[in-house]
Amino acid sequence: MRAWAGLLAVVTGIQYVVLEAVAAAAWNDPSYRYAYNYISDLGVPGPRSDSGQRVIDSPLSAVMNTAFVLQGLGFLVVGLLLARHHPRRLPITAFVVAHAVGNVLVAAFPSSTGSSFHVIGATLAIAGGNAAAFTIGTAKGSPLKVLSAVLPLTGLVSILLLGRVGAGEIDGVWERGGVYSITAWEIAFGVALLVASRRRLGESAAL
Repeated sequence: MRAWAGLLAVVTGIQYVVLEAVAAAAWNDPSYRYAYNYISDLGVPGPRSDSGQRVIDSPLSAVMNTAFVLQGLGFLVVGLLLARHHPRRLPITAFVVAHAVGNVLVAAFPSSTGSSFHVIGATLAIAGGNAAAFTIGTAKGSPLKVLSAVLPLTGLVSILLLGRVGAGEIDGVWERGGVYSITAWEIAFGVALLVASRRRLGESAAL
């Protein structure tokens, strides 16, 4: 079960990064800038529009919104698989559900709609994902305990800096700090689970 959770975690994290890059590469005039643009800009469907100082033109918004949904659902399944016999089952379940619901809301209500559901979704996705990573990864017997503490805390600090340091210039850096902390943990923890599962199989075969 842990092996399947590990594999799904790796696949879910990689698909998010890849689909985001695909959506970003489709931008032109001006090109998408990771340090400047919000991630949510990639999910805004046409036509081309101006949002304050930012020009939003995402031809492949459907790709980015698909990445949001797949991230939320994949993370949810991974969390539920790991929570089945976990001493922190209830908080893990609550956090991964929050992350999943948040990602779906972000995809369903792009930032261009001005809906409060987008902000609520982003908050749930980032807070829930980082909280789940910390809760799962720092438990007794979990691999990568230090990384599982450092990444979520880094994500939290990044979000606190959003709009406060370099506002309007490097907002994308801080937002990505809060999101990529989840993705990086997801992939690293998934790999650790796969390695641990393979090691156990090897030990069992040797007996």
